[in-house]
Amino acid sequence: MSCKVEKIGANKAKFIIEIDNATFLKAEDKAFNKEKGKLSIPGFRKGKVTKEMAYKVYGRNAFLEEAVNQCINDTYYDEIKESKEKILSRPKVNVVQVDIEKPFIYEAEVAIAPDFKVANYKGLECKKPNVSVTDEEINKRIDEEREKNARLVAVDRKSKNGDTVTIDFDGYVDGKQFKGGKGENYDLLLGSKSFIDNFEDQLVDKVAGDEVDVNVTFPENYTEKTLAGKPALFKVKIHEVKEKELPEADDEFVSEVSEFETLKDYKEDIKKKIVEFKEEREKENSKSKLLEEILKNTNIDIADEAIDDEIDGILDGYRQRLAYQGMDLQKYLDMIHKTEEDFRKEQKPLAEKRIKNSLILEKIAEDEKIEATDEMVDKEYERMALSYGMDPEQFKKSYATEEDKKRMKEELRFPAVLDFIYENAKLV
Repeated sequence: MSCKVEKIGANKAKFIIEIDNATFLKAEDKAFNKEKGKLSIPGFRKGKVTKEMAYKVYGRNAFLEEAVNQCINDTYYDEIKESKEKILSRPKVNVVQVDIEKPFIYEAEVAIAPDFKVANYKGLECKKPNVSVTDEEINKRIDEEREKNARLVAVDRKSKNGDTVTIDFDGYVDGKQFKGGKGENYDLLLGSKSFIDNFEDQLVDKVAGDEVDVNVTFPENYTEKTLAGKPALFKVKIHEVKEKELPEADDEFVSEVSEFETLKDYKEDIKKKIVEFKEEREKENSKSKLLEEILKNTNIDIADEAIDDEIDGILDGYRQRLAYQGMDLQKYLDMIHKTEEDFRKEQKPLAEKRIKNSLILEKIAEDEKIEATDEMVDKEYERMALSYGMDPEQFKKSYATEEDKKRMKEELRFPAVLDFIYENAKLV
């Protein structure tokens, strides 16, 4: 087997790949075994027909396309992995030679990263983080903690939105009870819209002991089809009206919810964390602006094929996100009154920017010999562990294999380059 490379201009290359006959025949066998289950030949059970008989009945050419595809899939990445060219697109394949007694030869044309010089990336100017924290921001954080530690207390007054009522309810449709329409001692937060239609609204201005007839209509798209669109009567008994009681923001509260003993120290810690968060946010914004400046001053000629592939990736991302919302890309495009072609044109600047940014960061990483540190990897694992609600050490033991760490280091390489650019900038 052999692989030759021919440059096509500055940003494309052609790989001429020659595969020995024995390797092609193995791929041909693999391709036939995938197809034979579909064949029906008298005298053979389905899936049991021999290759020789199939070739005799249908001819070898009937299976050749699948064999060619199989051989290309089996060999392409192995043949190009030693190449020094950075490939930016899927291959455009042209079969040159297929012969039972000769090597299989095909060409793969791809977009490649052109030679380029990165604009100056050291000593660039950016704003020094300058943040402030207001009392309002600090008090908001404290109020959020108070909300988490609130308790419900019974009150002797009429109910209002924001109260929780403890109720028994029994639902009827067409005068008959229906499955799932009954509950006892259920705590319902008024105004939460957790019950259908205006159910909760009809329990406002009531007191404990009231019995209320609540009339509602099930929505047309209700999951239980037998109830969809139908009017219903719920007989409701209110046992209690409860309001949320927040703890006082004092030293006692602080000692219960934190490692601090005084409200003053707690506020100082909150202020410190808000400052750290804001400074990190400003720092990340500065990194983005520095990269934009480098990009603006760096000339890189990207082949259209690479940009088209990147746009495909962007569209795939849209498809996945829309699928979570129960929508497909075409419906979304119809809603915004655009064709897929229009949408692709709009994404072109973003696609080109992504490719160029990636090439610039990779080039700087190579020139400066930058790698992600073990400290960066550990910090990322800690962040991931917290997002899953797990102990960081336990998370690393369970999920951080050596292969995972290697992959994580590769993913964090570009952030490490951005750190390098920022550390070498002039803060003004």
